[in-house]
Amino acid sequence: MKRIYLQIDKHRDIALLVVLFVSLRLMWLMVSLPDNLTLFGDYPYYYELAAYSDQGYLPFIHYWSEYPPVFPFLSVGVYQLVHLFKGGYSTYTYLMALIMLAFNTGNLVLFLRLARRLCGDEAAVRLGWVYSVLFVPLIYTWWNFDALTVFSCLLALDLLFNGHELWSAAVTGIGVMVKLMPLLILPAVLRTRPWRRWLAYGLVTAAVVGAIAVPLLILGGPMALASFRAPLSWSSWSTVWALLDGNLRTGLLGGTDIHFDLPKATQPVGNPSLVPEWIKLAAFGVLYAVMFWKAKVRQDLCRLVALVAATLVVFFLWSKGWSPQWQVILFPLLLLVLPLRRSVLFILVLSFVNLAEWPVMLSRGMNQWLYVTTLLRTVVFILLLVELAPTVIGRGDASNSGMAGLARPETGQQHGGRDDGNA
Repeated sequence: MKRIYLQIDKHRDIALLVVLFVSLRLMWLMVSLPDNLTLFGDYPYYYELAAYSDQGYLPFIHYWSEYPPVFPFLSVGVYQLVHLFKGGYSTYTYLMALIMLAFNTGNLVLFLRLARRLCGDEAAVRLGWVYSVLFVPLIYTWWNFDALTVFSCLLALDLLFNGHELWSAAVTGIGVMVKLMPLLILPAVLRTRPWRRWLAYGLVTAAVVGAIAVPLLILGGPMALASFRAPLSWSSWSTVWALLDGNLRTGLLGGTDIHFDLPKATQPVGNPSLVPEWIKLAAFGVLYAVMFWKAKVRQDLCRLVALVAATLVVFFLWSKGWSPQWQVILFPLLLLVLPLRRSVLFILVLSFVNLAEWPVMLSRGMNQWLYVTTLLRTVVFILLLVELAPTVIGRGDASNSGMAGLARPETGQQHGGRDDGNA
């Protein structure tokens, strides 16, 4: 007990930050009605799908799912636990929100660990305060399940930085079965590790993915196969590609009932792509290959994080679809690698643009405004890639990150670092 007390005392600033982070969200839960809390989120949709388990129907086995398997089965587990105690949607919402809060708290702790490793305790705490007051990661705690995706990405990076590469690979594999985004860590591993180590990393990741996917394919057969194939068949939405295709819509595929209709899993909703996918893949592949080839990240953890962030941005620009909750994966990485003012500026602009799109406009049927929000978001991503590229390829000053900037005194001088007053 004394040892625990000493550890808490040593990191009392971080402990205070975490306590206040959790307390704010718990108090919000205490004073919010479930329907209001999840008004613009997907919890009702998750609940309806999980309710099919009352009839013995499970995702991937009896109906197809547009999400990788980890969350759908987590949702079924939460639903059945709530049902066991005669609870309904309200109880499901509160319990799921608490689970997402636990993962978001883990995200804060992992973010602080990464920041401490890169810049020291004092700057990490200050950055933690910035991260803890961001609105979008907070509101999406009650709307979606991307806290799990962020957790898997940050945990995989933390384990990688601490030399636990195979554990990092296992976490990446699990993360891929939550959403595909953690797979984008692999290029950074490939660029920074000898071939035997990155090969081992890839094999462990593939083994974990296979350990989850293969049993489902055996049990579910066509339903499981359709679930894994579904993302490849979707039409464009909420991107410049969607504007070119004339698809002024969100990524919603339809009601829960369509999940029992096998052909619906791979049936496009909307107009076909005007630009062939192979042209897009070739163009962005060349762009990314140039950046990847020139990346100088082997001896610099900050540049490695910048490469992961840049990989995400290239993916967002290439992707035929966009979901606003994806931005929460990018935010902690930007705070870690960009000067503070610049990273906050990018985060706030993205937050306002995406909130203006959903829920402000699209929930009111103002889909024509997608021409504005989509173009603005695309411009921000292009500017962000331009901002990240010099750090990745070694032409920028990696020490001039937001963390280093926070660690400097008011004079802007620290360890011979450059003043970032114009950041």
